[in-house]
Amino acid sequence: MSPLLACSGLTMRFGGLTALDALDISVGKGETIGLVGPNGSGKTTFFNVLTGLYKPSAGAVQLAEQDLFARSAQEIGRAGVARTFQRSRLMLDQTVFDNIALGALNRLDLSLLSALVLRGRFRRQLSELVERATALTRRFNPQIAANLFKPAGSFTMIDRRRIEICRALVGAPRLLLLDEPSAGMTHEETRALMDDLLAFREEMPDLAIVLVEHEMDVIRRISDRCIVLNFGKKIFEGPFDALIADREVQTAYLGGAQ
Repeated sequence: MSPLLACSGLTMRFGGLTALDALDISVGKGETIGLVGPNGSGKTTFFNVLTGLYKPSAGAVQLAEQDLFARSAQEIGRAGVARTFQRSRLMLDQTVFDNIALGALNRLDLSLLSALVLRGRFRRQLSELVERATALTRRFNPQIAANLFKPAGSFTMIDRRRIEICRALVGAPRLLLLDEPSAGMTHEETRALMDDLLAFREEMPDLAIVLVEHEMDVIRRISDRCIVLNFGKKIFEGPFDALIADREVQTAYLGGAQ
């Protein structure tokens, strides 16, 4: 069976700096990949290339055998790739629904014709989006669903992270990219969020996830397979137990043999 995501020779250069160096990475349908490495190793650059924020210098990217190389962010989103960011991108003064709705813009007909002439269809789309946002937030925390039209800034850090994940999921992606979802949270909040993600993955077994994370316990709990980057190169690929034992990973990521 062909992988859902297939990257071969993926390269990203910024002038004389090679941020991604001929990466070969594949992700299967329903698989969760833990992507780790020291700061500056290329993890976020990889996400930025996959989502069209950066145009890659060389290589190939396919999602379900559809060529995504150097496509626009909008085209990649419509193909089924969604992401979160390490630093919160929520509009804190806007409602939870407003924030989540942004994740569905690629799938809505927002033309002037639809708004003025096909108003019935537009209202149905809006109603369906409210239902989808309510269902998603209820899975993570019923209190978010019950307060869908309150400002996102009135929620705790963990609930803000849940809202960001719901924004990524509302467009029904096939590949979800999570960039350090534990950032800014306590260990207890991180554990609760990972419980949420594990439960959600059981409900959506075909959803593939690539998780960038520094917390090794998070990687251990949620990943089916791990990939380690260093200076833009892939230096390891395999199960978590092998990652911990690998000498090159210990040197690059853990600061030396343990």
